Amino acid sequence: MQTLKKKILLLLALVISFSLVAFGCGGSKTKVEVKTPEQAAKMEGDPVQNLAIKEKEWLSRLDAVHSEISKSYTAWQQGKATKEDFLNQLKKSKDTVRGLIKEYDLHMDVNLFPESAKNEAIYKDGLAYGKKIRKTVNDFIFMATEGILDAQTNKFKPLTDDQIKDVYQRYMVEKYNEYKAKLQPALDKANKK
Repeated sequence: MQTLKKKILLLLALVISFSLVAFGCGGSKTKVEVKTPEQAAKMEGDPVQNLAIKEKEWLSRLDAVHSEISKSYTAWQQGKATKEDFLNQLKKSKDTVRGLIKEYDLHMDVNLFPESAKNEAIYKDGLAYGKKIRKTVNDFIFMATEGILDAQTNKFKPLTDDQIKDVYQRYMVEKYNEYKAKLQPALDKANKK
């Protein structure tokens, strides 16, 4: 009798185990939808408004990178960090800036942006500067870390400290502030719509 009970309990345990394995443990069956980058970047609605939404996000992230570069530059200029520390910060920032450029390219590829919209004042006098401000930061990082092309040797020649300072002033201060001053009002105006 004792062995029969053991066999029934063992059989029952096997049936329960098998059904748990075969049919799951009763957890919720959540369906996870995986989107391609193109699907994730697709936006519905007004293309100018959509670009303004994305430009506001990208500018916020670029401002953070700009701030880190500025802090590192100031530390280098004040002797609190080495030139190598500054260049390492730029190399870290490079991936973020290039990522923003790629996000913009993807957004423009998957979201129809009519030529007529490019003639609107909000775009040509404002939103177009989003692309320019990212390119400015990217160009500065490249010149400071890689140098400039020497026409005679056709190789990149590293910049001197004074050249880096000049390029920083021209790109990260003057152009950055000029482009941001043109972009920001367009973002403010588009967000009031």
